[in-house]
Amino acid sequence: MHKSLHSRSDVNRVYVEKDQGGRGLMSVEETVNYESNSLKKYREGSPVEFKRIAGKIINASSENGRQEYRNHQKTERKQNWHDKQMNGQHLRQTEDQAAKKTWKTKIEKSINYPKCRLCKQKDETVSHIVSECSKIAQTEYKGPHDKVARPVHWSICKKHELPHTEKWYEHRAEAVLENEKVKLLWDFNVQTDQVLEARRPDLILTNKETKQCQVTDIAIPRDTRVVQKENEKIDKYKELGFEINRLWKVKTKMIPIVIGALGAISIRHIVYLPEVGVNMYFETIQKTTILGTADILRKVLS
Repeated sequence: MHKSLHSRSDVNRVYVEKDQGGRGLMSVEETVNYESNSLKKYREGSPVEFKRIAGKIINASSENGRQEYRNHQKTERKQNWHDKQMNGQHLRQTEDQAAKKTWKTKIEKSINYPKCRLCKQKDETVSHIVSECSKIAQTEYKGPHDKVARPVHWSICKKHELPHTEKWYEHRAEAVLENEKVKLLWDFNVQTDQVLEARRPDLILTNKETKQCQVTDIAIPRDTRVVQKENEKIDKYKELGFEINRLWKVKTKMIPIVIGALGAISIRHIVYLPEVGVNMYFETIQKTTILGTADILRKVLS
């Protein structure tokens, strides 16, 4: 949970269930009260007199049973969170707006065309707009992609003593950077003897001393396709790796950097970032991704 909640965010969201937009953690205070209510009800309903007396002196936070108490707390926390309009308001509004077409088409039957307002191929949902719409694939998606690539490129430059700015968000990636130890290529079209469809990854880092090469490509799919996209990237650049091994006389490794449009990452992401050379918090890159996603939604749905 380190830095995963904004300092001014509503605390109730921490304890709201995940499927309702919260973090899904358990409150220690509520757990104690839950068990106290359970014990009190059990003692008071006991046929043994001293158990009934003990039940009356137990300090329970509610006269209701444990399940009633838990349901009441869940409802109250969720309501308190949603009553604060500035907490998660943008995401709720965009979800409501994006789902409106599908709802009116399939439930209310008031309109007959639920397709995306841009590509007109798939149903208009938040996931489709932020990661799958072909109409804005080469325009709006490139901005968040490059913003995520910026801290990665900056971290590599900093690690290998290549030219870089003091702050990562002020950094601008150069096509070619080189010193006596490494060579870093950005968005570079690799010339090969064979015709390959995938020969332009985002980053290629060649270590001149160890004769090793890292091919890194970045993607921002929908959250449910993060693991699948990582595997696709590895397979996509496998042939390019073989060609680089043969032509450059190095040992090549493919490292995908994949972050969901709403911030989801796979367990392998914890290994991939340090391998590339990124030594910053994962939350920084996640925040950059989510801000880019919010910008896309704002432009499309406004």
